[in-house]
Amino acid sequence: MDKTMKSYRVTAPLHMELQDFPMPELDSHEVLVKVIAVGICTTDVELYDGSMPYYKDGLSKMPITIGHEWSGTIAAMGCDVKGFSIGDLVVGDISIGCGKCENCLRGLYHLCADRTELGVIRYDGAMAEYLKTEGKNVYKVPDGVSAEEAALAEPAATALYGVRKTGICPGDRVAVFGDGSIGMLAAQIANCSGASKVALIARKDVHRNLVESWGIKLLNSKDSDIKEQLENYMGGLPDVVFEASGNPDAVGDAVRVTRPGGKICAMSITGAPTIAVDLDYIVTRDITVVGMLASPNSFLSALRLAAEKKLDLKSCISHRFPFEKAVDAMEFVRLKSAKNRIKVLIHRTDD
Repeated sequence: MDKTMKSYRVTAPLHMELQDFPMPELDSHEVLVKVIAVGICTTDVELYDGSMPYYKDGLSKMPITIGHEWSGTIAAMGCDVKGFSIGDLVVGDISIGCGKCENCLRGLYHLCADRTELGVIRYDGAMAEYLKTEGKNVYKVPDGVSAEEAALAEPAATALYGVRKTGICPGDRVAVFGDGSIGMLAAQIANCSGASKVALIARKDVHRNLVESWGIKLLNSKDSDIKEQLENYMGGLPDVVFEASGNPDAVGDAVRVTRPGGKICAMSITGAPTIAVDLDYIVTRDITVVGMLASPNSFLSALRLAAEKKLDLKSCISHRFPFEKAVDAMEFVRLKSAKNRIKVLIHRTDD
């Protein structure tokens, strides 16, 4: 195997360049993956433009190879890695815990104080020809799920974790703020988790046909008061509300539209230093607010939903760029160059 590979390195804010980089060396518990597809999310853009808070906290630093939503084939394995074969199509969890602390032993490895995060915290990511990761963090992609679809396993697992943590009950009415990939995936998962009605709340109609093809109602928050729209559509206020837009203003709306005794799941980071929330409203209506981070213990279930066609990942891929145009892809996402953008993929086309 070659001693070097091509890797995109973020060396300064808004500066990402393709470099010759040493091929990763594997420990006995690690795998080497030949990358096929990489998804771009807001975290990647923040790491690219320098706005990611982890830089200030010292958790992340440049230069770094970003990219944590990926799929690829196993190219090599350490001697202690079992259950895989060379050439297997796989995806991988982003969070790598120490395996020994209290949170790790509880299965909350994404909250390990000493964790690394592939492509984010002290661990190079997938915008490269190859990546290495822990064998314990890798999952086989089931038959019927393409490499491109599999690259969305991480956001799908994140959405699934939020739905699980919030606890949708059969017959619940569910509202989701935000028509990005996480919001769309959360709405789909809620729809196949027993919800009686699911509404996706957006500020544009460009995705209406797609969303409503899934049996989910799209409500445009600019049309009229969103609380009134939800009550009219659902016959009452939502039992469970997901805030996946990242818009600070949507947080107040999420509180306002939740029924007394209902639940709110905060799925997105707004980037705002403070957000005004009517805490008295929450207390006097006995509303439960749930936070969530990452996608622990959720990849296998997300992949099964995709394999059983209960989760439409393919339609959430709106744009594709070849590996050689990765910088153009980052700028395309950063500049919000398309109104119909959902998930942008960087893909490899070579053998």
